[in-house]
Amino acid sequence: MKKTVTGKDMEALGKALPLMLETALAPDNLEPFLKKIARLLAGPDGVCACAKVAINLKGVRGRPALSVCPACRKSDLERMAQAAKPHAGKGLFFSHAIKAGSARAGSISVLLAKRPPSPRAAAALIELAAKVIGARLINETRDAELRREKDLSSSLKHIEELYLSFPGISIEEISRAVLDEARRLTGSSLGFAGCIDATGNMAMASLTSDAWDKCPVKDKPVVLTNFRGLWGWVLKRKRPLLTNAAASDKRAGGLPQGHMRIEKFLGVPALSGRRLLGMLALANPQRDFAPEDLDAAQKLARVYAMILQRKETEDRQRDEDTRFRTIISSTKDTIYTADLSGHLTFISPQAADYGYAPEELLGRSILDFAHPDDKDFILKAWANAVKTGRTLPILPYRLRKKDGSYAYAEQKSGVVSEGGKPLYITGVIRDVTGQKDTERLLKESETMMRMVFDTAADAIFIKDMNGMYVKANKACADLMATTPEAMIGRTDSDYFPPEAASAVFRTDSEVVLKGKTLSLYNYHPFPGGSRHVNIIKTPLKNVRGETIGLLGVARDITDLKRMETELALAHAAEAVSNVARPMAHDFNNALAAINGYATLIDEDLPASSPIKKEISRIVEAVKRAAVLTSKFQDFARNPDIKNPGKPGEKKEEGA
Repeated sequence: MKKTVTGKDMEALGKALPLMLETALAPDNLEPFLKKIARLLAGPDGVCACAKVAINLKGVRGRPALSVCPACRKSDLERMAQAAKPHAGKGLFFSHAIKAGSARAGSISVLLAKRPPSPRAAAALIELAAKVIGARLINETRDAELRREKDLSSSLKHIEELYLSFPGISIEEISRAVLDEARRLTGSSLGFAGCIDATGNMAMASLTSDAWDKCPVKDKPVVLTNFRGLWGWVLKRKRPLLTNAAASDKRAGGLPQGHMRIEKFLGVPALSGRRLLGMLALANPQRDFAPEDLDAAQKLARVYAMILQRKETEDRQRDEDTRFRTIISSTKDTIYTADLSGHLTFISPQAADYGYAPEELLGRSILDFAHPDDKDFILKAWANAVKTGRTLPILPYRLRKKDGSYAYAEQKSGVVSEGGKPLYITGVIRDVTGQKDTERLLKESETMMRMVFDTAADAIFIKDMNGMYVKANKACADLMATTPEAMIGRTDSDYFPPEAASAVFRTDSEVVLKGKTLSLYNYHPFPGGSRHVNIIKTPLKNVRGETIGLLGVARDITDLKRMETELALAHAAEAVSNVARPMAHDFNNALAAINGYATLIDEDLPASSPIKKEISRIVEAVKRAAVLTSKFQDFARNPDIKNPGKPGEKKEEGA
């Protein structure tokens, strides 16, 4: 108030002030409050009993425009409008702006029928009323903001509690809750909440179902691949967008034919840092979108982004857990974790292979299942792992089964630490009982094969691709007049003449290059003497089927060849005897007849007979033939046939 106000004016104001304050503190709604102020100004304790008062307030967020004119007729309002013009109604018209803070919120207009006793007091009273109304508007605005913040906080809390209370809640259900709260807070009739899927497309996780059902567009997509229009602008630029003139906005466009008309649009991205996770879009409220709506949508989008990120992490962790459990379930090994004292905190289902149910092992010490002779070793290894954070590469021990028997086990383990401090130990147990049995059998088999190799009467040898000896047994070394160790790394050229060595190399090459198995008969000039040998050569292959050398087995058949020769001669002698003995007998019979007849003729002839001499010659020839026949008979009884040739004329031939 101005300093020129007189004491009489102050007296008038003093009467009105308690009534003004009482009205301001009354719990009335805004319109009844304004009517009381207007009646107070037009009352006997106000400006003047003949005053016509009009209070006009602008419409703001949450409050429509409001005009209060008690006891005013249309003509009064017309006169008031006329008096408000410059230089009109001077002294009879008073007006004062109503401010809520620094913003003009409306005005008070007072029209008098006659000049008031104190114009200054009237103006001061009207100014006081404007300030009281402004203070009330500030309080209402603050209360409205508090209610809005409380409502928004309640919405955010509801969404967070929904997510926390139901760990298995789906993205669709969370998106529905976010969209419902956003529509309620902003009064939007349309909207959607969506997330970016693994392919980078927008999946419409939730949208207004009633509008969706009414929309005439056929084959409405629930996954958006082309980012266009207002919502596409938000996604591409990762920035919020608010427009109350969506139809004429240059950024709009791309709506399919028949799509519901979008008049007003508000879209905000759901971001984690600069990473786009999704979007919240709202449209077509009954009123215009305001900055408070954008603020609420952004806060909801932040919570939505946080939940999407956590759901993504949870889904990824769930997938990893599923893969981990699948691996644990499918592996034959037993996996466990134990605290630092050695008590089991987890064990995989493979414990059943030892007769145990996993749950009956939890909390028990690992030493409970070790062989008594292995416990000290395991205890020392465990203590060292806890102390140093390092475990043995392989920990072998015997593990007790539920039936009391023991299995051979090998364990790989590791210490899990945090901040350099060990937390627990995890291990993988493999049953190697079968492997141990196999190793034992292989060792026995290897011992037996070595014994067969070393004691075999046949010469056995192995050569590489270059014809170099890599292994030979004692029989082979004896043929070479050396030792098995001395043969390693040598070739046939070290033992045979060049011609024989070349012949051997040719057959070796045929075996390793063509992959053929050959059976050969050779008469070899060995260092210990030439021998007849029968040799089998076959390719030697590795596990991949590649030829890496040859395996040969040679049998000394020299004695056999000699026996074959002797047997053949015996057969020949027998055949000769069988033929010669009858022939000698027949010769003797013929000679006896000749000799008898010649003797008879000789006795009958006179001594002077000229043929007597010839007869005597016949008798002498018969006697000589008889001697020869006697020798022939002796040979036929025991023929002595000698081998005229020398064996070994055939040097090498294939079979």
